[in-house]
Amino acid sequence: MQSPQRRHLLALLGTTALTPLAGCGFQLRRGYNMAFRTIQLSGFVGTSPLATELARALEASGVDVVDSSLQATQAASAASVPTSHIEFNALQDTRDTVVSAKTAFGQVRSMTARSILRFEVRRGDGSVLLPASDVALARDLSYNERDALAKQDESDALNRAMQTDIVNQVMRRLSAIRVTQLSAPAVTPPAASAPR
Repeated sequence: MQSPQRRHLLALLGTTALTPLAGCGFQLRRGYNMAFRTIQLSGFVGTSPLATELARALEASGVDVVDSSLQATQAASAASVPTSHIEFNALQDTRDTVVSAKTAFGQVRSMTARSILRFEVRRGDGSVLLPASDVALARDLSYNERDALAKQDESDALNRAMQTDIVNQVMRRLSAIRVTQLSAPAVTPPAASAPR
């Protein structure tokens, strides 16, 4: 059993150890604060690892990922699609690896891994909230035929890192949406011209 003095000393040491981290801007990673409550992810192929990671990040931020606008309406117990619902539509979700350099003898020396996500965000009523935009990343990777298996593992790790980077960029863009933007702007009819 620890004495009260020992517990106090351990607590003091723990606080002292974390104090320099507070001064350098260190913060534990938390979910983003989102203005919307539900989101539908569409346009991804069923097995997209990017969609899976994005859904996890959204759920960690307190957003419900639903399969349809109808599900969002039922979840909100509303008669129509709530303004707190948005649709994230993936227009392009591709990743590939291309040869970027060869030796004079045609041997591959470096490759470039590319990952592209093109998306738009729509409000619950279908109007465009964020127009189509791209998040595109490319990373170079040296290559050696003798280490082909190790290079494949390195390529897989690089692709996972790029995927996480894309998810973080998307989450930052989604967290910039404000509640006032979730309602479609009112369309004012053109003023009638006075008869001459």
